[in-house]
Amino acid sequence: MIPRRWAHSEPGEYAAVKHWMKEQGPEDDAVIRAWEDRMADYLGLPGAAAVNSGRQGLRIAMEHLGIGPGDEMIVPAYTLGEIMPFIQSLGVTLVPADIDPDTFNITPESVAQRLTGKTRAILALHIFGVPCDIAGIRALADQHGLLVIEDCAHALGATVQGQPVGAFGDASFFSFEVTKMVNTYGGGIVASRNAALVEATRAFNAAEPAGYVTLTRKMDSTRMEQWLFRTRLMYLPLFLLATPSFQPLMNRLYRGSQHTQKKRERYSPAQARLGLRKLESLPERLDLRRKRAALMTSLLRPEIQPQKTPEGALSTCYFYVVRVPGDAAALRRRLLFRGVDARVGNEIMDNCAELLGYEDCPNVRDVFPRALALPMYDGISESACEKVAKTLNKLV
Repeated sequence: MIPRRWAHSEPGEYAAVKHWMKEQGPEDDAVIRAWEDRMADYLGLPGAAAVNSGRQGLRIAMEHLGIGPGDEMIVPAYTLGEIMPFIQSLGVTLVPADIDPDTFNITPESVAQRLTGKTRAILALHIFGVPCDIAGIRALADQHGLLVIEDCAHALGATVQGQPVGAFGDASFFSFEVTKMVNTYGGGIVASRNAALVEATRAFNAAEPAGYVTLTRKMDSTRMEQWLFRTRLMYLPLFLLATPSFQPLMNRLYRGSQHTQKKRERYSPAQARLGLRKLESLPERLDLRRKRAALMTSLLRPEIQPQKTPEGALSTCYFYVVRVPGDAAALRRRLLFRGVDARVGNEIMDNCAELLGYEDCPNVRDVFPRALALPMYDGISESACEKVAKTLNKLV
């Protein structure tokens, strides 16, 4: 079976992390600071701070920038639904902006349609690693005195006119969960030109309890998932995931196995060491992903429409998502029986316009049921990409 995802790991990584967890010492803080400085340099920003989850990073950024009760924040109509209640718990009203049907990102025009006297900030997501028109959104925000927070959870290594995403907003946050571009088995980074925000994030992480329970669980669950794929025992849970009556439960379990932090712990020196190691290989890995994505695009039938990357931008190809004619869920089930694991519906992203009670976002309403995320991960082979494209072509 060709899996939908496969966590990147370096040779000997598991043993190295186990060793680092035992070798705690006075240099631990220096290791984390070296990782933060390396990320800041990579993004071309004066400061970055590690945090135990990207979601906590978003919260710290919002609170420090003064986004709170009575404010409206414009968010993408197509994004992770789980983050909505989290933001609303801060007293912020969420207003969805519709997406471009080709890039799946919000646009300056769709954001402008949602501006009111209560608008305080824009959450600019680079969905699936494809940069949004962040320069245009930044210009619109400056014109109206608004804040911009970049959601770069999928986008470490993406660029716009040669400039890394994450460097345009008042703050940005990145995720290092197991399938992200740099996998440190959880955690994230907040980056900003605002030195006080960076220090506040750093202080939050330092105040969290030390420990490796979450890191160990995520490493073990990742190894288990990969073993299930190798032995083909993954077919049963994937079949249940593709069955409508079981899908809600299985989707919660599938997401939760990797994305839910089981225990409050600080971002650790062992994770920082992993980050420093994996950032070095990121350019090579991104180059291979882009080549594999281009290969699949070249092989697909014209009526299968891959997500587009704007001119002058480079995507990370975090997901390879296409719009298919008809019902994507039915195609996913047929792909599974032919040895191709794919994802659809809220396994990819959520129709947050619908979740928030808005019915005037026609593009997300069209994209959501037709979106199909095909296998894409570090090291995927040419033959796997050819099989995926040819199998989907036959089914369509």
